[in-house]
Amino acid sequence: MLRVKDSLLVLVVLVPTLLGCKKKPMHHTTTVEVHQVQHYGNIAAGRIGTTDLELNFVNCPGTARQVVRASKAFTECAPNIKAGDRLEAEIVSSYNIERGSYRSEILRLGACSVKADPKDEANYETVQMCTDLEATGVTVGVRCDRTRSKELLAKCPWFRR
Repeated sequence: MLRVKDSLLVLVVLVPTLLGCKKKPMHHTTTVEVHQVQHYGNIAAGRIGTTDLELNFVNCPGTARQVVRASKAFTECAPNIKAGDRLEAEIVSSYNIERGSYRSEILRLGACSVKADPKDEANYETVQMCTDLEATGVTVGVRCDRTRSKELLAKCPWFRR
């Protein structure tokens, strides 16, 4: 049977160990292609607002996209961004204890910092792998799988949940 003194010793050793079990954020660098750009505000008149970007992850298998509502600071930094631009993206993935899953956030696109509100519903990501359905040698449809496959996670680990 444990005595009070032994119980305190267990607490002194166990509590710091449990508190130290936080998963460290993972940083990734990849290439994205700007698929669509929507500026809010009048950049020419100096009334700069936010920018919505739809980004394709070109190095990921299947179709991996992310929509980001970037801040005014990003819009000022990259006012001439357009569809078709390929940019280097810095991404950080961190574990969210409350949700019990990972969350990824784009920190930088090209030379500009990105700050997106994680609670804004305009920010989201989708992934899917589509294959043709064939019957008697003829394509009759398409099947799209939206799960995060091992192949996707091996090449693009920031999509891990």
